[in-house]
Amino acid sequence: MLVRFTIEGGCIPIREQAREETFEHYLQMLGRFDPTAELRARTAIREYLSHHTEFTAARIACKGAADEWHEEFEPLYTALAREFTEEATAHEEAGKFLGLLVWSEALNNPERWHFTKYPKLDTDLMVTNYFAMDGHICASVKDRQAENSRRHGDEARALDLEAAAEALRARFRRA
Repeated sequence: MLVRFTIEGGCIPIREQAREETFEHYLQMLGRFDPTAELRARTAIREYLSHHTEFTAARIACKGAADEWHEEFEPLYTALAREFTEEATAHEEAGKFLGLLVWSEALNNPERWHFTKYPKLDTDLMVTNYFAMDGHICASVKDRQAENSRRHGDEARALDLEAAAEALRARFRRA
């Protein structure tokens, strides 16, 4: 589930697929190219989300360099390369497709994911960073509370808060 922080400190659930019409068009292109590719990519994204408390689409799909994708994601580029004749355009569109697919999986994931968007270097595109509410944000807050408790001489409370933070993070270290 995607959520957005409010200025008052609350969370608003996000229920819509970003750029739904474009996303559906990309899915159709992928389906024509390889009917099993969407499921393989979605499965890889779900697996990544189950073990990480923060991510971007690139961290999920890339081996290192931005143009070197894990095997499960290669069909996204190949399918779009058949539709867009310029390599640079196909690469950019495949990146957008990947971002929309990751959005879709985060949107439908049971974990609450907060997201922020930052401009991508050397382009007008935005990069979305996702953070697990419990496993990243709440756990980090508990760590800071533990530091404060320790500074004020309350070691028992500090240990309890650290244990709570660790329990939140442990959900993402499942085998």
